[in-house]
Amino acid sequence: MRSYIRQSMIRYFPGAVVGIVKDGVLAYNRGYGYQDYSKLEKVKETDVYDVASITKIMATTAATMKLVDEGKLSLDDTIAEYFSEFDVPQRRDITIRDILLHQTGLPPFRVYVDSLKTRNEILNAIKNEPLTYEPGTKYVYSDLGMILLAEIIHEVSGSRMDRYTRSEFYFPLNMYSTFFNPATNSRWLVNRISPTEIDTVYGRGLVKGLVHDERAYYLGGVAGHAGLFSNTIDMAKFSTMLLNDGLYAGKRYLEKETIRQFTTDQSEHNNRGLGFDRKSPTGFTTAGQLASNDTFGHLGFTGTSLWIDREKNMAVILLTNRTYPHRSYGKTISQIRAKVADAAFSAITN
Repeated sequence: MRSYIRQSMIRYFPGAVVGIVKDGVLAYNRGYGYQDYSKLEKVKETDVYDVASITKIMATTAATMKLVDEGKLSLDDTIAEYFSEFDVPQRRDITIRDILLHQTGLPPFRVYVDSLKTRNEILNAIKNEPLTYEPGTKYVYSDLGMILLAEIIHEVSGSRMDRYTRSEFYFPLNMYSTFFNPATNSRWLVNRISPTEIDTVYGRGLVKGLVHDERAYYLGGVAGHAGLFSNTIDMAKFSTMLLNDGLYAGKRYLEKETIRQFTTDQSEHNNRGLGFDRKSPTGFTTAGQLASNDTFGHLGFTGTSLWIDREKNMAVILLTNRTYPHRSYGKTISQIRAKVADAAFSAITN
């Protein structure tokens, strides 16, 4: 593990933290390399990273699960109940379930922020975005639905998603290094955060402690698809709670049945769960070949991954800033994720 990560740092990213959870214990947690290529600040095992799309499971999906448990939200609720723009033919029957399965008909990606720079402008653009296929007929991974789901969570819970997840999950789980907008909400964390990019397109300069994703940035740093910062220690706690069927340190956070529903195959079009990705049963997978087929989690564009293997009672966490100094770097991160996972599963067995 150690030698492979060090070799990868030379070519793909300046530094990384690897965490391995086994039977409720953070059995391995080590920082490698430096926060950036100046090599002035070594990575520590407590360092914090922009986890990018892992936000989708640690925030948006987790909040949805909680609201479903409380009976405040149903997977079959239609989007039209919350946004009048969807109360038209073809869009009227799109549900929360469709968002979580990425089958809404919405396109995978729109830049928006080349011309739209305010939260309301971006949200209105998404609400009025033309569909690109018939809802429910295929899987098209899309950030746009998850952005809308965060707005639904706000409306249903009465709290913005960052506040809701902090009060319901992060604070009671003692996840003290998990924040949206850490540069403004937790200044003591900033020195422990590796930079994600030097932004020359939107003039942000060094992006450190602020969300890397531009749409999330212009949405105020709190969005359904990106914006969360965390470290391996906190992610280990979150993973253990899921592996314990919703229990952690004697407190119940989610119902067992809800976790099983969201993390098992729920799609007619692929092997995904609700919000959660799952290990591909055939071919290449970033979860590694040694993970069991009952493995779920998510990846993050910045070079992060979280894979949770229920059968082995393990989780493998990889945090890097492979997008530094530019997002064109570290394009082979998928191979690294898979090799780190296999090294973890081969090193820590039953």
